[in-house]
Amino acid sequence: MSNELAVVTGGGTGLGRSICHALADHGLTVLTVGRRAGPLEETRTHAPELITALAADVATRQGRDAIVDAVGERRLRALVHNAGVIEPIGPLAEVRLEDWRHSQAVNVEAPLFLTQALLDRLPGGRILHISSGAAHKALAGWGAYCTSKAALYMLYQTLGLELADRDVGVGSFRPGVVDTPMQTLIRRQSASEFPAVQQFVQLHSSGSLADPGQVADFAAWLLLDVSADRYGREEWSFTEPAHRAQWGG
Repeated sequence: MSNELAVVTGGGTGLGRSICHALADHGLTVLTVGRRAGPLEETRTHAPELITALAADVATRQGRDAIVDAVGERRLRALVHNAGVIEPIGPLAEVRLEDWRHSQAVNVEAPLFLTQALLDRLPGGRILHISSGAAHKALAGWGAYCTSKAALYMLYQTLGLELADRDVGVGSFRPGVVDTPMQTLIRRQSASEFPAVQQFVQLHSSGSLADPGQVADFAAWLLLDVSADRYGREEWSFTEPAHRAQWGG
């Protein structure tokens, strides 16, 4: 295997799987991480000579330690924090403490502390946070998700400042509304729990969801081709025409 490696969390399904495929198509060795071994093995079938799978829960210290062990002494070209949960969905006045803590553990704590654990493998490499429009706009019923994504955005900004002199690029990427299992879950919600659900049903029925393969190609371009001075300067968006024009995909 190559001595350089890309780690993608949440790589068993959806956008994470597509990012693993896109990076492997560029010749990178990829470690795909998720909680379930079965979907990860499906991800591997795209390029089994380049993609290895690790079943680990990034929200736990044991899971993060397992990732560090799997990376070993190899240098990281890319660390993609894609793992995320949208639940609990419902009013903040009714959210349970254990559900809130789980969402923050996956969406905020895991990216921070996995970055910490892998930092000595990252000089010359790049970190990419998979962000969301929910980081910048509140939605009723998505309080836990919006809060966690806003925190993840601030982590990107702060880490970018703190790691600039360590030759580690830190970027943030909003993929838009992508045709993934998370969107299927969103469409199943009741209007009482998530009042904006019909907007997402309409996006799906009108064929307006972004293709995960195209979005993953954009993410690979960010990680491999965008110049260092541009990479972390602003949050990138797949739906921003100016960003798409720079990409040219």
